[in-house]
Amino acid sequence: MRLRYYGRLWKAYMRIGLLTTTQYPADTVIWIISMLLREAAGFVGILAIASVMGSLGAWSFYEICLLFSMCAVIEAISMAFFDNVWSIDSMIRRGEMDVYLVRPASPFVQMVGNRMHFQAVLSMLVYIGIFLWSARGAHVPLNLHTAFVLVEYVICGTLINSGIYTLFNSLNFWIVQGSDLAEFVQTCREFVKYPLHVFPAFIQGFFTYILPLGFIAYYPVLCLLGKTDMPVEILLPAVAAFVAGAASIVWRLGLKGYNSTGT
Repeated sequence: MRLRYYGRLWKAYMRIGLLTTTQYPADTVIWIISMLLREAAGFVGILAIASVMGSLGAWSFYEICLLFSMCAVIEAISMAFFDNVWSIDSMIRRGEMDVYLVRPASPFVQMVGNRMHFQAVLSMLVYIGIFLWSARGAHVPLNLHTAFVLVEYVICGTLINSGIYTLFNSLNFWIVQGSDLAEFVQTCREFVKYPLHVFPAFIQGFFTYILPLGFIAYYPVLCLLGKTDMPVEILLPAVAAFVAGAASIVWRLGLKGYNSTGT
C-alpha cells in the first residue's frame, strides 16, 4: 500500500511539473536551447580534439561520441527528475524544509517532486539520438548482454549521479554555502566526459574509488566495447547501492539535526 501511495504521489508531481513546463512555453524553449548550447560547447571541444588527433588514446571518434552521449543522458535524467536537490541550500536557509516535515510522506520524495524539468526530457532525446548514431559507428554489438548493460547503466548511473549530488548538497545542513562544494563536484564531472585512461593514475583512481563518477558512463562504455575485464555488471549496482546508501545516511542525519530558521 505504501508503494502504491508513493506511486500516485509521484504521478501527481509529474503532472504538476508537466503543467508548469507548458504554462511558460517561451521560458521552456530558452531553457532547452541554453542547456543544449552548454552541452554542445563541451561536445565540440571533445570532437575538435578527436578530429585533430584522429583518436584519443585507444578511443576512436565514434567511441568518444558514445561516451559523451551516455554521460549526457544520465545528466538529463537527473536534471528532469532530481534537480531540486540543488535547492536544499535555499530551503534550509529559508525554513522551507518545515513544509515537508509536517506532511505524511517522505520529505525526500516531496523535495525532489516539487520541481521537475521536463525540458531536460526533450534534451535527453537528442542525446539518445547521438548515442544510437555513435553506437552504430563504434560497432557496439546488438545482443541481450548489451541490452542488459544499458538498462543497468540507466538505473545505476542515475542513482550514482543523483546520489552524489544529493550527498554533497545535504552538507548544507551543517555548512554555510555548502552548495559551493556540490558545484565543485559538478565541475569535476567534466573529467568523465573524456576517457579516464588519458589522465594520470591519481585522477583515474579518484573518479573510480573516491568520487565514482567513472561508473556513470566510462566503465559501462568499456563494457559495451569489450575493452575491459572488470565485472562492470556487478560493480555498477554495488557502487550505486553504496552511493545511494551514503546519500541517504547524510540526508537523514541532516534532517534529524534540522532546527528550522527560528523566529
